[in-house]
Amino acid sequence: MIAAVRDGKLISLEGDYDHIVNRGSLCVKGMSMFPTHASPRRNQVPRYRAPGSDKWVEISWQDAAERIAKKIKKVRDETWIGTENVGGKDVPVNRTDAIAFLGGAQNTNEECYLFQKAARLFGTTYIEHQARL
Repeated sequence: MIAAVRDGKLISLEGDYDHIVNRGSLCVKGMSMFPTHASPRRNQVPRYRAPGSDKWVEISWQDAAERIAKKIKKVRDETWIGTENVGGKDVPVNRTDAIAFLGGAQNTNEECYLFQKAARLFGTTYIEHQARL
């Protein structure tokens, strides 16, 4: 994609006509990137809604990261499977079946590589990618 920016503001996005794969064509997700980016309704900061509440509250990026990390750690610890019986013998599996990762078509190869590494680090085998659908 080729982005046009003026005074620090995105003014247009279009396909790259010199790109060997798509010759400037954009898929539906690519075509929707500009309206999504420019929407006044787009969230710019993390928000949190407490259980039972009907209101979203803005929180800091630090607070959001800490909340997510604590939840992932809790779920992982509660559902960890260290060994599994295979043929009458306990073998190490070191995984959780409670966490899954889903990649998206707008992710770069480098991002997908990091997602894959993070998923394996968390101990999940449920890793899927939208682009192959």
